[in-house]
Amino acid sequence: MKTIIFKELADHFSSARFMILTALVFMVALLGIFMAGQGVREILSQGGGLYLEGRSFLTLFTAPGALMSLAAFMTLFGPMVGLVLGFDAVNRERNQGTLSKMLSQPIYRDEVIVGKYLAGLLTIALLLAALLLILTGLGLAVVGLVPKADEVMRLLVYYLLSVVYLGIWLGLAMLTSIIFRSVATSALASAALWILLSFFVPVLGQAAAGALAPPEDPASPRPEELAAFDRIGRTFSLASPPALFSEASAILLDPTHRGSNQAVRLATMSRTDQFLSNRFQGVLSLNQSLILLAPDLLALLAFYASTFLLSYLYFIRQEVRSA
Repeated sequence: MKTIIFKELADHFSSARFMILTALVFMVALLGIFMAGQGVREILSQGGGLYLEGRSFLTLFTAPGALMSLAAFMTLFGPMVGLVLGFDAVNRERNQGTLSKMLSQPIYRDEVIVGKYLAGLLTIALLLAALLLILTGLGLAVVGLVPKADEVMRLLVYYLLSVVYLGIWLGLAMLTSIIFRSVATSALASAALWILLSFFVPVLGQAAAGALAPPEDPASPRPEELAAFDRIGRTFSLASPPALFSEASAILLDPTHRGSNQAVRLATMSRTDQFLSNRFQGVLSLNQSLILLAPDLLALLAFYASTFLLSYLYFIRQEVRSA
């Protein structure tokens, strides 16, 4: 398995498409961090330090840059890294005839598929680590703020969560590579899954919530109607890794964030509960944010395990023939 991992790592880092994709990701990220840094400096120069209290450095990743924030960019376009690394991981070797030759040696099938997956995951981890360190260093130079210990820990947790998120797309891409013999077909299937889970599932959730729980008065919906609408939307978001990762990123990178359904919770609270909630508004600790993060994290881990498990089982049971 170690030999397969090193061989796959060499293929990844020497491929032209990986170099091009990495360059594009770095260029967009550097532009985004520079634009966000300028915005943070402007807020600080205008006396907005109290507004950024406890999250000054993290604002570099959440403030909108030229088009979107770095967290939103990672949510929407980060999956392309996993898809590029995995859409031809198996069928390329099958078409070249090297897969059957490799399996004719004393190598188990599970070592092949696990080695390929670990090599792709290690490539993602190294790429994200380099990207995060470069962005952190550039943020220090642009803004001149030193991250606090809590902010460093939040970035570390965000890094691990990002590896899991991109690992989901790596597993989906490898699954299409195993199912389809044609490389072009697996690439189209991977892109279709990305579009479906990133765009259509959230839109479908909003449409279903509007159809199943329509308010009697759209201008002033009742609290129970808001709660029903939010419950249906949250249910559909469980089928969308980008929606889950977006919510988890917001909780991690913004210590004041209390979930996307915060407005619904306030609307359904009694007057006393609303008073107590407003009374204790402020910056959350990392432990408190992790408690809010737990449902989204468990759903992402379920996606992560299921995508790899499907790829593993399908490859183990599939007949391998040379082209």
